[in-house]
Amino acid sequence: MTPRFLLVPEQLLESARVELSAEAAHHAVRVLRLSPGAQIQVFDGAGRRASATVVRADRGECSVEIDALITTTAATALTVVLLQGIAAADRMDWIIEKSIELGVSGVFPMMTHRSAVKLDPERATKRHQHWQRIAISACMQSGQDRLPTIEAPSPPRATFARLGSNMAETTLAPNTQRLILDPLAQEGLSQVVQSIDMNERTSWVLAVGPESGFAPEEIEAASRAGFKAIRMGPRILRTETAGLAAIAALQALCGDF
Repeated sequence: MTPRFLLVPEQLLESARVELSAEAAHHAVRVLRLSPGAQIQVFDGAGRRASATVVRADRGECSVEIDALITTTAATALTVVLLQGIAAADRMDWIIEKSIELGVSGVFPMMTHRSAVKLDPERATKRHQHWQRIAISACMQSGQDRLPTIEAPSPPRATFARLGSNMAETTLAPNTQRLILDPLAQEGLSQVVQSIDMNERTSWVLAVGPESGFAPEEIEAASRAGFKAIRMGPRILRTETAGLAAIAALQALCGDF
């Protein structure tokens, strides 16, 4: 697999010679052991990628020359946004990494009532920065050229209101399905998919609770914001499994696999 590295959009110009960021250069030189002449790819996080050649690799610094822009297949038309109750550190890292590998366009971490991890403002900032680095790494690995949005942690009610039916994000389609996973719900994901017009562009917003699930008042807040409760079959899944299973199932049901 050809190594991939993120550039800022202004750097992605044919024949340009650019410096990789300190973190990317460390990975290129110290981890991958790339040397001058090595072939790589670069992407700008906004949908473009290009082939490039390493021209200097020395002591954690790496310069590359951009050869040519690469035409790629169009990204999936399926837009999925994950609202995730903050889980324990390693589980939350896993959720963010794997959901991005599956192609979500955004992740909204939520500081729920039952979240085992409590973040003060300083820790929340550090975790947010950490999750953004995970997002970059996941895009590098999975071959995605659009960098998903990783929002700063916020309370569920604010998040539900922001993405609710009355205050829809401009990036979401007019036909947006808002779902909250609840093992006590009567309706399943497949029933929701079967009830909509698959020829119309649709965005999906999936809300998943932390290890102990959402508190009743949080489920009520989601309902008031236009979220429909669904269950993932007869099983009760762990938080690090539930969202990923729902995303994969949704992609299969919508023909994205």
